[in-house]
Amino acid sequence: MIITRQEENYIKIQSGDTTLLIDPTSQRSFKGAAAAINTVRPSYIEYDGLGDCFWIDHQGEYEIQGIHIRGWSAGNEEGTEKTIYRIEFDDIILSILGHITQEPSKEFIEYLDGTDIMIVPAGGKPWVSQVSLAKFIRQIEPSVIIPSLFKDLKPFLKECNVAEAIQEEKFVFKKKDLTTGAMEIRNIEEKK
Repeated sequence: MIITRQEENYIKIQSGDTTLLIDPTSQRSFKGAAAAINTVRPSYIEYDGLGDCFWIDHQGEYEIQGIHIRGWSAGNEEGTEKTIYRIEFDDIILSILGHITQEPSKEFIEYLDGTDIMIVPAGGKPWVSQVSLAKFIRQIEPSVIIPSLFKDLKPFLKECNVAEAIQEEKFVFKKKDLTTGAMEIRNIEEKK
């Protein structure tokens, strides 16, 4: 599996010929993608319904090409609906916290149990505070944490009791490479 961070919370997840997009900002990337998953509604772009890309922009259960996706409402603020997703893809469980502004409720600990990779908004205001985010993550204990939506990662690292994140252009791995509960923080550079 390969995870790249395009910009902000726009993440591309690939395994073999299958690609998932998280919070895409351009329809150009839809070509060849199995699904575009949006953590906010209205999304950054409007989907015109063209092509084979399956569009997801709210809670529910979905199955696309053997990938299981489940989304739960994380609230509605000023007309913006927010959704947290759990994705089961090639025996790997990914959780996407998206644009949350407050610590998820206790039900989410059960929903996201067994998470291997967790993508989180690590920048603090206007998103969830780093203190609340670190507290929530410790209850899930994912193998890997991928921060997004940040300008300065240091406050988040401090709350996670980590001196440095592992810096990389893209995160390439297999299930056997992941250590349960390791909570490694991988800072993937934005492609822009």
